[in-house]
Amino acid sequence: MDVIVSRTRLAECAPLYSYRALVSLEDVDPDRRHRVAVLHVQTATIRAACTRIADTIAPHRWFERDMAVSFDLAAQLGLAARRIEALLLPSVFPEMTTWLAPIALRLEHDPGSASHRVATIDLNAAFDAVVPRIDTLTAAELAPPRSTDRRAA
Repeated sequence: MDVIVSRTRLAECAPLYSYRALVSLEDVDPDRRHRVAVLHVQTATIRAACTRIADTIAPHRWFERDMAVSFDLAAQLGLAARRIEALLLPSVFPEMTTWLAPIALRLEHDPGSASHRVATIDLNAAFDAVVPRIDTLTAAELAPPRSTDRRAA
């Protein structure tokens, strides 16, 4: 599975950057593609259809939810997605050292915007497997060393 990780300089706010990790839509389970939010990401070489990590890891019951009973699940899903994002980002952007990916990060230097594809394990419906060990989950468990692959996006 490919995840596009990116660092984007926020306009007129140097050196303030936004970091994102998005799943390529072609890697999302075909049964859930019509149920996820689709974001079109412009990289250096292509325009890619992607979705959020939260939509990718969501359990099947998330898509069949009754809005009145899903608040706890929504909070857990958001936390798990942000933690996975924070584990994937440092593999390409070593300055990202926070436990959860922040909305924006002010840097002492100005490295510029960049995006890369990172190979990961299959994250489709991985919520139930990830949440019980979210506090101890490591980047190596998401992107095993033998399959860690960093390419320009």
